[in-house]
Amino acid sequence: MSAIAKLFAFRLATLGIAAMFASSVVAATTGSLITAYNGGIASGWSNWSWDNATTVISDPSMLELGTASARVDIAHAWNGFSLHRDTGDLSIASLSALTFYINPGSASNIVKVAALAITLQNGSGVGNAATLASFASPPLAANTWSFISIPVKTLAGSLTTMNRLNLQDWTGQGNVVFNINNVALVPVSVATGCQALAVNSGLSNGGVSINGFLNDQYTWYDSACNSRSVALARNDTSKGGNAKQFTYVLPNGTARTVNPGSNSAAGFGYVVAHLANPSFAYAYGADDSPLGSGNGASYLKAFLGTHHAIHQFTLNYVRYGLTQAAVTNHSIDPWTWINSTSDPYRQYVKAYSMPVTIQWMFATGRNYPVWSVTFDLSQAPNQAVDSDFRAPYGDMNVDGGNGTDMVGGVGWGDKFVFASAGNPFTMNNGWDYSQLNPGAPYDYLWTSTVDAEMGLVGTQLIAKQNAGGYNNYQARAWRGKTSANMGQQCVNDQGAGPGYNHIMPCTSDWAFQLIQYSVANAMQTTTDKRLAWGADWGSLGYGSFNSINGYAVSGWPKVSYSVYIVFDPHSTNPTQNIAKQAKTVSLTSLTANVGTVLTQGIAGVGRTDNQTYSPAGYSPIYGTWEVNAANNNASLSFAVPNTAPAALNTPIIVVHNYTLATPPKAIALDGVVLNANTDYFVSVNPSQSALWVTLNRSLTGTHGVQIAN
Repeated sequence: MSAIAKLFAFRLATLGIAAMFASSVVAATTGSLITAYNGGIASGWSNWSWDNATTVISDPSMLELGTASARVDIAHAWNGFSLHRDTGDLSIASLSALTFYINPGSASNIVKVAALAITLQNGSGVGNAATLASFASPPLAANTWSFISIPVKTLAGSLTTMNRLNLQDWTGQGNVVFNINNVALVPVSVATGCQALAVNSGLSNGGVSINGFLNDQYTWYDSACNSRSVALARNDTSKGGNAKQFTYVLPNGTARTVNPGSNSAAGFGYVVAHLANPSFAYAYGADDSPLGSGNGASYLKAFLGTHHAIHQFTLNYVRYGLTQAAVTNHSIDPWTWINSTSDPYRQYVKAYSMPVTIQWMFATGRNYPVWSVTFDLSQAPNQAVDSDFRAPYGDMNVDGGNGTDMVGGVGWGDKFVFASAGNPFTMNNGWDYSQLNPGAPYDYLWTSTVDAEMGLVGTQLIAKQNAGGYNNYQARAWRGKTSANMGQQCVNDQGAGPGYNHIMPCTSDWAFQLIQYSVANAMQTTTDKRLAWGADWGSLGYGSFNSINGYAVSGWPKVSYSVYIVFDPHSTNPTQNIAKQAKTVSLTSLTANVGTVLTQGIAGVGRTDNQTYSPAGYSPIYGTWEVNAANNNASLSFAVPNTAPAALNTPIIVVHNYTLATPPKAIALDGVVLNANTDYFVSVNPSQSALWVTLNRSLTGTHGVQIAN
């Protein structure tokens, strides 16, 4: 509670923000707090104030937060206001602080209210008394709400348990009048909270050495407040500009470190794209699909907030295509093979620069970073380049060891959902490709004996995000089927060398590149952990076409998309669970009573043009909800229908037009003040006039979020 600014209630009252509490009895706990009074006496508590002369009435005219506060009149000398916990004693050791808001009303009441003695007690005795004025912030003033936070260790004395809290007249004059609300005990677990995000860039910003590269290592804290990290290599050797290490903490508390594989694709998060006609690159003596990790890349710490960060790489990834004249005049067929640099058809082919912007976004409370990219093909004419994309791309030792654990299986979601059966993986394993995919596109693999998974998940529904599959192969033949009812094998598959027959879909019919090119016969296993994103030919270069998934997509002049990079135990179904979020997002509505919900915003990282948000407020770039503040305040409402497949988990709200350099004075959920660094995580970006808020909640139904200064 220490980060909550103390004038929250008065500001909310002037804004007319209503809380959700309409009755005199509210829930005993609010989030992680133990609430005794909030608009009414909480369930499990009762009024034990001294004699009948001390009155406690609901007062809707004096609002700190919600619909009412308690107006207290301690009429007799030495009497007091007291709340008793009827459901059992609380351990003193489990409590961090007693907190509440108080308003003395008229100036004549200030001296008596300031002298109130605050105590805790149980059936055996009373702890130490603390004087209210010593803990009031701002200092008590007429008709002004002050926030009180008193450490329990200050109040405990010899108590080991408590079941009652008191505010007692300590002047002995009686007639002490004040309004009070949001009385709560803060558990130690709440007070601890999550640590701030950090980046280690080595001595004198020279980079920290990890796995043979100089890196910027980002450490953040996930939904369990456990640390995770990613080391992003600088382009200081032949393979910079991508991740060289991931770490995370397992449910049993042990740490898992994921280092690059030992093959040429080692590392993760770089660019790869293939030309439909690779000879266009050969005409220039070039590779049509080089590993982008070898490209010269510049890096930038684009945003370093307390709980949010963005790291950026920029590079040029050359694409080869037809000249403008060749496109206009149909000089050659796009599939014409160019045999050498001296081939006469080479005159119709040109090398085009394709600037690429990549951003990694990290956020406290979120398990997985978001990888976002923009490919800029505006220097090439429409339909001059015919290329897929397979970024992010790479190979990591997902098992957390030395990479010797075999792959246990693979799965993906394009328009349908595919999963292999059996363990370990071979091309003769069974499979199921029969069900439609209701969520985001995704692909993943898991290991055979170690409980580990790595996956990629889009930030939008498959209908809105171009990913998975190729039109000119036989992928449709496998969809809607299982290995049991397919009725045929893949025959003479030459994807990885000499042809062979097998039960799995043919290598070129997989929706994404995984490990299908790492095995050369039907029964071979593999320890390679290749994982890549992907989309059809023309996804880079064609202004409009229909994807194999049946949706109109655009691959020119610019292409932007984002994916979550997932690491967690396979037994927890992490990739598929994140994929469900896209469906939940699509069904969620965001509205504003104070401020406005944005209906459009930038179309991708490194871009200035806009896209329309669908649903309103949702930006797929980082998977965030975008709003404008009104005088640095906002009152929002999320509505998640019961038809959603999952709760809306840890939504991130980006508040624009936020002109302060400091966090909000308070944030509330359904009218209840939340705890910074536990219930929510905030970063301020003054250069962008933006406030980032991760709400550490899973939302179902309708909930109000208030941000106030």
